[in-house]
Amino acid sequence: MSISDKLNQIIKEKNINVHKLAKDTGVHHSGIYRILNNENKNPGIYTVKKIADSLGVKIENLL
Repeated sequence: MSISDKLNQIIKEKNINVHKLAKDTGVHHSGIYRILNNENKNPGIYTVKKIADSLGVKIENLL
């Protein structure tokens, strides 16, 4: 399962939209969309950590 699949699943489960996630993490929404659309298959560890922390999951759950 790719990071995009896992992230899509988690944001659907938590009912969070991309713009709210972007605001909460400080990661631009276009960066999050690139991850979700599998255009960025290897986002930086700091980006993944910000997203994981914002979603309340361990970083391992996204990787």
